[in-house]
Amino acid sequence: MTLLNLTLINRRLGQYGLVWILLYGLVLASGLIATYLGDRPYIEVANILLQVAFWAVGGVLVLFAGASVLQRETVLTHATLWVLALILTLPLFWAPVLGVVTGAWVTQVSIEYSSVYAGFRILVGRLIFGVTESVLGSPMVDAGWAFMQVFAGVVGFVSAAGQVWITVQRLGRTPVHEPAGS
Repeated sequence: MTLLNLTLINRRLGQYGLVWILLYGLVLASGLIATYLGDRPYIEVANILLQVAFWAVGGVLVLFAGASVLQRETVLTHATLWVLALILTLPLFWAPVLGVVTGAWVTQVSIEYSSVYAGFRILVGRLIFGVTESVLGSPMVDAGWAFMQVFAGVVGFVSAAGQVWITVQRLGRTPVHEPAGS
């Protein structure tokens, strides 16, 4: 057993990218379908989708924790996976939020009317306030919020793009079988 299982860490990061893109895409598509085909107000749909997505993210994180505990790995591998999970948790929660924000932009509705979005923003703002106040010594919540949005979006996009790239490469390596007798 190696000291740090990079294969497992890489696999988990790929799974993270897949979950991120699925959350973003499913929330965006579901919101637009419910609004345009289901004739539902977008904000009402966004509130429901965010609640469901946040529970789903929580479930994924619990499954990750369970899978991590059950795996026989070194302490360094476990620690690395847990640190990555902590760093990537907020960007994972940001994926469905970004999905409803994108949907609000498409439907030309102000997302600030969503109570679940507002609650998420307040909760994350309080978290950022505490972190920025303790690290920087002054409350820079707006700068922290902007940083979180950019960080979460970039991390999610890069991990999702990496997962797509790996999948495309695997598909490119799959041999094509010609029919017998050709």
